[in-house]
Amino acid sequence: MIGGLQMHKELFGLAIAGFLSSVAHAAGPQLISAEDYGDAWPFTVEEMHLSCLPGTAVVVADAETGVMYPLNGQAKNKARALALEPIDSVWRADPDNAGAKVSLGPLIKQGLELCK
Repeated sequence: MIGGLQMHKELFGLAIAGFLSSVAHAAGPQLISAEDYGDAWPFTVEEMHLSCLPGTAVVVADAETGVMYPLNGQAKNKARALALEPIDSVWRADPDNAGAKVSLGPLIKQGLELCK
């Protein structure tokens, strides 16, 4: 299992590098964490890699597993082509608003900054 996880992480790194190399102005994946965001952290996992893919598709990838999720509409439109998993599986419920989720807005904004 450990060997498979390492291979998955390496393949994820290669996939992100490939996507980002096609857009010269995009920054590499940025590690973000629950520690950085406090109560505003919108995920059920502790760390994610935030990236902007071609076409301003903002995605996050689980730092442990490499599984990628779409954050904005552009990424959702490319979900099948990019093999993205549904964000709902890691999107944290808002403890202050029953039935709502913690906002992804700040991360989408930060991800779009990576596109510049």
